[in-house]
Amino acid sequence: MTELNIVPFEKKEYKDNEIIVDDVSVSYSQISDSSGKDGEETMQEITISTRNNGNARFLNIKTDSWSIEDIDELQTLINDFKQKAQLS
Repeated sequence: MTELNIVPFEKKEYKDNEIIVDDVSVSYSQISDSSGKDGEETMQEITISTRNNGNARFLNIKTDSWSIEDIDELQTLINDFKQKAQLS
């Protein structure tokens, strides 16, 4: 079996054994902070994605509702996504 190396889209030179990552999407979930009675909690979801349009890579953040107590929580999500998407 050939060992594969997964590389981000922006890499300029590719080898025969490389797979190119073009689009990345990660969805995060948490129990809603204001969902009501115990046992009847609803989930909140936030999705962070990136896509290369041929000229540049853009991030998109999509959610109906995502509660945070501190801005650092949002920064933690973005940092996690950067690592998963291999963004510098």
